[in-house]
Order: sequence, then C-alpha cells, then structure tokens
Amino acid sequence: MSHNIEYQRFRRGESCTEEGCRARKFYIEDGKKFCQRGHEQAGFTQTQQDEDDWNAQGKKSRKKREEKERVETVLSGSEARKLYLQSYQLILWKQCHWLVNVKGFPKELETVVRDLWGLRVSLVHKNDDRSGYGSGTGTTPMFSSMSEGESTDTDVTRVKSFASSKSRRSGVNEERLPRLIETLGLCYVAMLLMRLPTSLGEVYKWVTHEEIIYSRAIAEIPKDMRVKLPGHFHAALEMKSVLRVSTLYGIVLDLIRFYAVQFEMVCPPLNAPVLLFKHIRDLGLPVEIYPAVNRLAKILDVDYSWPITHQKSYGVSAYPEIQMMSLIVIATKLSHPFDDIDRTPESDTDPTMVRIDWPTWVRTMREPPLRGLKRGEEVKATDADVWNMNAKKMDDYLEWYQRTWIDDRDAKGILLLFSVWPS
Repeated sequence: MSHNIEYQRFRRGESCTEEGCRARKFYIEDGKKFCQRGHEQAGFTQTQQDEDDWNAQGKKSRKKREEKERVETVLSGSEARKLYLQSYQLILWKQCHWLVNVKGFPKELETVVRDLWGLRVSLVHKNDDRSGYGSGTGTTPMFSSMSEGESTDTDVTRVKSFASSKSRRSGVNEERLPRLIETLGLCYVAMLLMRLPTSLGEVYKWVTHEEIIYSRAIAEIPKDMRVKLPGHFHAALEMKSVLRVSTLYGIVLDLIRFYAVQFEMVCPPLNAPVLLFKHIRDLGLPVEIYPAVNRLAKILDVDYSWPITHQKSYGVSAYPEIQMMSLIVIATKLSHPFDDIDRTPESDTDPTMVRIDWPTWVRTMREPPLRGLKRGEEVKATDADVWNMNAKKMDDYLEWYQRTWIDDRDAKGILLLFSVWPS
C-alpha cells in the first residue's frame, strides 16, 4: 500500500543534519523525520511539532500568500521494494552500457550481468513470498548496518556470505536486498566468467575517478521514480563514505560464494597469462619478470583462484590479484635488487644480465604534477586542505561539489552562497 506524504519546508535557520546536504524540505514517516533526499534527522520526536506550536493561539500575524506544495506519493511495502529493485536494475544497466560503449568491453558482458542479476533477484522474490512481503506489509528490509566504505581490512576476513546470512528477527530467513556496491561486484564477476583481463583495481579506479556510475547513482534515477522511494531506499542508493578497496574485495568474494552455494556455479581463476603481462607492462618492468613470476607461482602452488573456503586462514593475502602483485614484487626484487652490490651472472641467459636503473625508472613512472586536483582526490579533501588550495584546485573542488551534491532541481542554488546584499 502507498500513502501520501506532504513535503514541508525547514524553518528559518534549520537545515538537514547530514553534512553537505542542502535539502530545503522534509517529511515525516513512521514517527521519523527525513529530508527530501532521504537523510534521517537526528534528535527528532513526533511530539516536537506539537510542542513548538502549543501557545500559538492569539498571535496576530499578517496573512502570507503561500505556495501550494505539491504532494508526492511515497510508496511503502512491496511496492516500494519493487521500485527499489527497478531503480537498482537501471543503475546496473547504465554501468554495463558504459563498460561496453565507452571502455570497449564485449557486448556479451551485458548478457552475463543480466543473467547474474536474474539469479540474484530471483532469490529475493522467493524469500519475499516466504516471508509475507507479497501481502504488501510495510516491513523495513535489511541492509548492512555498516556503510559501503567504512569496513576495515580485518572486517573483510569476517565477511558473511549471502548464502549463510540469516535474520533472527521472528525466526524468518531473509536475504538482504542488494546494496549499491554489489553492482560493481556483479560487473566484475561477469568479467571473471568471461575470462577478461581486467583487475579489480581498475574497477576501483573507475569509481574514484567518477567514470563509472556509482558516487551519485541516485541522480541517474528519473525524478518520477526517485520521489516515490522511501527514505531508507533513497539513502541506500547513495554513497555514504569513501569506498575502500578491501570492501570491494569482500563484496566480490561474497558474490562468488553466494553463486557457488546457491547455484553451484564455479568461478574460474584469473586469466593469469594476459593479466600478468598487463601488470608487468604497466609497471615498466622487463619481460624477464614474466617467467620468474610463473616459476614462483608453481613453487608456491598459487593458481590465482578466489578463496571460497580457506580465505579466513590467510586473510587478504588469499585474494588472487594480491597474490599476483606480490609475486611480481618478489620476482623483481630477486632479479633486480635495489642495492649496489655487483653480481656476476652465471650465464648469458641469466635474468640478472639486464639491470634496471631504478632512479631513471622512478623519474619515468612518476606522474607530472598537476595544477588542479587529481581525479578522485576531491572526496578525500578536508577543511584543512582548503587553505592550501590554489585557484585551479578550488575551481575543481567547487565544480565537483556542484556536480555531486547540489540538487539537480535547483542547479543554481550554490550561487546563494555568493550573493551580495544590496547597499
């Protein structure tokens, strides 16, 4: 069932309690106060509105001409869940469309992602019917209590798989609704299944550089759909903190375990030959590192597969891409050490015949300094960093802030910060 909620304007001097949010309106739902962007307002109780107006009788005030507020319909229950899944699917489709048309991935990637998403959402619908959601109840769905960028490295070793996550509330089994970060995991798992030589670090770089849709994914949802989402669903499609690489690794491992347990799907190992060559080339290392890494991998019995069963025993070192980069570092250090000791090669085919000039390598690989902000650094900026910004960096930061956080319905709202009082 759906119900009507009137958006009300904040009082003079009052604003959203979420830092950086410039919402001007709010609504009250289930005794809680939310801004129009879905942020829950701290320190609010249902009786506060009545207490503020308890002695309003007898006051004289000039009648003002009030604009008629538009009443939007905010969905609830099964209708809200259905709209959330449709919005989520739209974001996932736009990410795949960007990968295929901008990054040049095969068209079949969209098909694989669609099949993975179909399996994921089929289990959600199955649990909905089992838990009584199909009757239109207004039960709030489960999301992770930790935001998508707040987990630490140790948290990754304790990630619970989707297949084993259970709700103890009322003793009913319930799968969590998909979170925004899982869109990245679905795209990467599809790349693994297609044996594409793409590293998870590249996916992370696309997110931090704001190339792929993620940071403001809610803005990609049409307005007619967005205004009907309840506050908790609206907030679930927004990034609350900086994305951590460890969190992204944990989500991918979660998904691989989920499909393995629920559907007996075996995820292949990394496409090691191509991906290894790609890393060596990007690092500017000699090709002799390639056979050295393969030799070390054979000695250590490393097959670059994702650790479905024994990840807890080895921690983050069990992740295949971390293993590959570690072997590259070890092989490079053994064949091209950083000291000045003269070593005599045993034969003409000895890899140590080639010496790397490390000072020259550092100068070659170092990125040239930029006058403006580096892509991805905007979200990490603090109030102390502002004092050290030059004009170009300040322009870049304000442009990023307007593009990311300013309400698209009032794009010129930031100009109010720079308004000049009439003399």
